[in-house]
Amino acid sequence: MAYNVLAGGVLTGKYLKEAAAIDSFQAGKKEAALRRFREPRGRMDENGWGQTLYRYRSGPAEEATRAYAQLAKQNGMPLTELSLRWARQRAAVTTSLLGTSSLAQLDEDLRSFREPKLLPRELMWEIDRVHMRNRLPIFSSTKVPKDASEGSFGFGEVDEVIP
Repeated sequence: MAYNVLAGGVLTGKYLKEAAAIDSFQAGKKEAALRRFREPRGRMDENGWGQTLYRYRSGPAEEATRAYAQLAKQNGMPLTELSLRWARQRAAVTTSLLGTSSLAQLDEDLRSFREPKLLPRELMWEIDRVHMRNRLPIFSSTKVPKDASEGSFGFGEVDEVIP
């Protein structure tokens, strides 16, 4: 079973256009973030999940998502469709777990699974190439201080202690 195929909504591309509320809040854009906390676009805009799911919005994860979005655009489909069709084509995947917050999202997701045509072999390879360049981006960070002079010495991107 493919779990969290759309990475908490990240692989829909919506957080590339406008940062998640928790990220906006940390960047000092409190008014916009608070408004989205009240009217969330998805799990990344909720107080409870936003911090927990940061792994899908790290610098390397965002870089990979932008590359996947570019591949989707070049192949004439939304990022959501590319993501779902890729998961459907993986040999070991027999089902996918989807999380939607509206019937419209569910309809869009199901259309991707109903598409009878497979993604071209070359496109599957390009997706895998992005993955190989960004292995485990959910555990990576581009915001690790080089030394004590950069501040936050001893703490990582989401305030985890670094020995």
